Amino acid sequence: MSGKPILLPHRHLINISLGVLLFLFIVAFASSGDHAVFWFITIVSFALGVLLIIPIGGADMPVVISMLNSYSGWAAVGIGFTLSNLALIITGALVGSSGAILSYIMCKGMNRSFISVILGGFGGETEAPAPSPAAGVAAAEARPVHQGTPEMAAKLLKTAKLVIVVPGYGMAVAQAQHALREMADQVKKNGGEVKYAIHPVAGRMPGHMNVLLAEANVPYDEVFELDEINEEFAHADVAFVIGANDVTNPAAKTDPKSPIYGMPVLDVENAKNVLFVKRGMGSGYAGVENELFFRPNTTMLFGDAKKVVESVLRAME
Repeated sequence: MSGKPILLPHRHLINISLGVLLFLFIVAFASSGDHAVFWFITIVSFALGVLLIIPIGGADMPVVISMLNSYSGWAAVGIGFTLSNLALIITGALVGSSGAILSYIMCKGMNRSFISVILGGFGGETEAPAPSPAAGVAAAEARPVHQGTPEMAAKLLKTAKLVIVVPGYGMAVAQAQHALREMADQVKKNGGEVKYAIHPVAGRMPGHMNVLLAEANVPYDEVFELDEINEEFAHADVAFVIGANDVTNPAAKTDPKSPIYGMPVLDVENAKNVLFVKRGMGSGYAGVENELFFRPNTTMLFGDAKKVVESVLRAME
């Protein structure tokens, strides 16, 4: 399966019908205790679970993860009442409510309503799992971009007074956080200031990037949320985007026809120079081409995030 939504015809009617059927089977099982009815409940539940999730595209996947987490908590609550187990009720309620709160935070960060996410049909991952740098350059031929080198990036970072790092899921996949922190330390040695800009839906769940940066011993006071850091991009000499995509796309602010229009994004394009580390030119989970790639102040650094950052670090040293 790709990240694209799988939209079955009449899927809402099918799901409602399965829900009604499931309710009738539960009533029948409660009154008769027939084990055969129990297996029908299991089969219908499985089908309903699959059909509820597959229409949800990759762009909404962070919400799906937190939503399923919430469901597991409420399921535990139900089991707790069935078994008269107070511990299950309390812990299940905590998991269920926290998952629901996470889902709300995600939806707000994406400018999407929870109902629209559940109904599905938005977004798809069109990028290949591991495109090569050469493939990324070839894909850009139709619409050229400015491609840079680690040496050129190192030169910009050496003279920068303010560098704002924007981490994303690509950094997590490459496990580049430690190399990134070392690069930031080198910027500081040269007299520059480093800050990290975190979008609410960067990565897979709220706090994903914060955890990875903390793992790399990045000082907590250098990490800022979207609302706290957005105005500072205009004063930044370099915005270093590593693996983030949809959360930096200016189309969310300028293109009413874009599916991500209205989604709060980081104002990366306002920086004097943008260094964008990415494997290739593919779109992100929303399946939307990032207009930031083609801005005159953006330089693309194609390759694995960890290897690119390590190359930049060597050039700075």
